[in-house]
Amino acid sequence: MEEKRPRTPTAFQKAMKWLKPIYIAAALFFLARYLFQNYEAIRALQISLDWPVLALSMVTYLLYKLTLAWLFHYITRLDRCDIPVREALPAYLYSVLGKYIPGKVFMLAARFPSYQRHQKRLSDVSVCFLIENGCTLLGAAFLFLLSLLFFPNDLLVQYQLVVMAFIALFFICLNPKIINWVLHWFGRLFKRTNDVSIPITYPQMIKLVMLFIVNWLIVGTGFYVLIRSIYPIPLSQMLYAGGVFALSSIIGILAFFAPSGIGVREGIMILGLSFIMPQEYAVIISVVSRLWATVSELLLIGCAAIFIRARKSKT
Repeated sequence: MEEKRPRTPTAFQKAMKWLKPIYIAAALFFLARYLFQNYEAIRALQISLDWPVLALSMVTYLLYKLTLAWLFHYITRLDRCDIPVREALPAYLYSVLGKYIPGKVFMLAARFPSYQRHQKRLSDVSVCFLIENGCTLLGAAFLFLLSLLFFPNDLLVQYQLVVMAFIALFFICLNPKIINWVLHWFGRLFKRTNDVSIPITYPQMIKLVMLFIVNWLIVGTGFYVLIRSIYPIPLSQMLYAGGVFALSSIIGILAFFAPSGIGVREGIMILGLSFIMPQEYAVIISVVSRLWATVSELLLIGCAAIFIRARKSKT
């Protein structure tokens, strides 16, 4: 029986080995810069926190992120480029660090090594990443549209039928044929020779987006609980608060120039929350919500890094 020779690292794997510390250092730099720039605002917070309620909201955010990791794994299964879940979830959570670097591409690059070890095509993983981000935006958009039906004044009452029409149009536009046509049109516009298309059916797309909507409801509920730990708003405004969080996240995701949408997301959040609370509290909640998300994500990233290191030490 022939002795198995160790596999020679590919050029990509060698490059990723060198880029890994740069990736971590860059993410930590942008995160530290944000905290430094907002240090005075954070230090000046004169609020009385309900710590048990705040802890409950953080548990909800952790659940939201873990579910996102599972949803990406589910998408790779649909595209038949999945890897074992014990590797997929830590790889996803570790890649979250890339959201703190402008450009969003580092989140994708951080996942490549785990999938390449299982000989999965990086183009397939990239398509799954595209589907994930598209479903994230669609799920957030749906929650925002739904929240408009609970807008806290009479401004939108006369437009409720318009909002419901947009919700119906939302589900029609989920047809992969329509989405692929748009992708092909963008491909021709930017003169790309290889068209990108999503490899799933309409029923699968409906199911997938519904799962993302449920996940947005989870984090929207967590955001409402976070607000309740600082400022008392009634339960009837929970969906509106979740919609504000969803809209601010959409704008933050689309703001490629801002690491993790920093600054952009907070501005939208302050504007939306000012309809249901004094503006000074809206400002406080926008700052606290950033810390709320960041601390939760760093906790998950740390756990993922420990898990990955422990698995490597066993091999």
